[in-house]
Amino acid sequence: MTPRIRWNPHAYAFVFVMLLGAALRLYDIGGVPSELIADELDPYNSVQSLVTTGHDIDGTRLPFLYSEFTRHPPIYGLCEYASSLIFGKNPFALRFPAVLFGLAAIGLMYAIAFALTRRRDIALMTALLEATQPIFVHFSRVGWEPASELPFLLGGVYVLLRAFDSVGADARARVDFKGLALAALLLGLTSYTYMAGWAYAVVLGGAIVALNVPRLRSRVAVGEVLGAIAVWGLVSAPALWMWSIDQRPQRLSTFNTGFAAAAQTFATHYIAQFHWSYLVTTGEPQPGLTWRYLVGFGAFFWWVIPLAAVGLASAGAYIRTRWALAWVWIWLLAYPLGSALTREAGPNAPRTLAGAPIFCLLAAIGFAALLDLVRTLGSAKMRKIGVVVVSALLAANLAASVLLFSVDYFTKYVHVYPNAWDSGTRAMFAFIRDRREGYARVCFSVLPAWYATDTYVRYYIADLPLQKIDDITDPACFLPGTLLVIDANHAVRRPGFARLVTIRDVNGSPFAVVTARPVARAP
Repeated sequence: MTPRIRWNPHAYAFVFVMLLGAALRLYDIGGVPSELIADELDPYNSVQSLVTTGHDIDGTRLPFLYSEFTRHPPIYGLCEYASSLIFGKNPFALRFPAVLFGLAAIGLMYAIAFALTRRRDIALMTALLEATQPIFVHFSRVGWEPASELPFLLGGVYVLLRAFDSVGADARARVDFKGLALAALLLGLTSYTYMAGWAYAVVLGGAIVALNVPRLRSRVAVGEVLGAIAVWGLVSAPALWMWSIDQRPQRLSTFNTGFAAAAQTFATHYIAQFHWSYLVTTGEPQPGLTWRYLVGFGAFFWWVIPLAAVGLASAGAYIRTRWALAWVWIWLLAYPLGSALTREAGPNAPRTLAGAPIFCLLAAIGFAALLDLVRTLGSAKMRKIGVVVVSALLAANLAASVLLFSVDYFTKYVHVYPNAWDSGTRAMFAFIRDRREGYARVCFSVLPAWYATDTYVRYYIADLPLQKIDDITDPACFLPGTLLVIDANHAVRRPGFARLVTIRDVNGSPFAVVTARPVARAP
């Protein structure tokens, strides 16, 4: 007989958490958000160009991928292109890697919480919060670079925690060098995920190393740590070089102006990440800047932040070592850095995504502290009732929060600022593809939001034998055999052109107008 696998309740609970996280990330992933945007398509287009032509769109072979505004770290682009080879060229394929990265982050937060506390209940609660909080759900559904950041960062941090956990009091004790090297590799690869990844890798990984320096009691151990740092430097060097020559990050840097003004900007943007409205209510959307992030909902459910405050106050009783407790504080203090170090007004969810999981860990500790407090009060019967009541309150709040968020996100989100997701783009290019016969060229003047016509043309219609012109004043755009595509707010009438269709966005509002001047047929 095949032996039966016996799972304990925590194993079943962990599977439930992962399934819940998967459901929130996979449901209608092709339709919410409503469209694939340039940030999702640019890396895909670049990797496709590298695979098919041997060079990027701009003719280079640089470590980061080309786009009109800045170069993209390559990891997500590589993953979404690989996904498209399996699932086809569609929104699901380009966004599916984000789901996998999000699920990996859930498991890694479980592992980190357990490594810090040795409490499976705290680890499970941490994973549950990572699985359900709006900020993590949203950035595990959109096919852009922030989605790839957490697994590499959290993976490196976890391996580093385990490596230093093995250091004892023996003067000859060595650090697990294989663990150190793996951690250095993962933290180095974080530099190829998102613009803020390398900074969080330096702060969080570097803090673990720095806090453990006093525990390194042999030259061999010190050498092993220096060797791991060298591995990180070698892996991340090309990425850091790319950041050093990229003009956009340099322009956005907080400290590229006078120190006094920069310090004030830094402090303002740092504090903004802790605003109640951003954390739990509206997300503080800023049209034209953060409207693709947390629109109409906060980063966390409202009750998570008070629990995190309790967890912060009681963390000393649950984190196993003093150096690890100090590291948890450093993680919390580092949370706003990705946004505070730029001059663009905060808060900015993707730039601080790497710091956000600390709230899940602290809230899990806070909940454990409340339960442990209840277990010390009154008679045994009252303690038992108290635990049930506190647990039931949490379960009710969690269920209600997930339900309300899901209803709002999956039914309303795409209708708020639909222009932020270039809603109408897919229908516009589908119409061009369907009506291409008999036309020699298509000319564009589509100007909503962050629209980058070249990016969409490469993705949707690069294979069509049409001349694509991103300038309607080009003389060729007046000739017979022309499709003219203009956004609905800037109508243009030309002799000989007849309106074919008005493309509408997800709200039914006009997005673009397609007119045409067909080739005259011979009598």
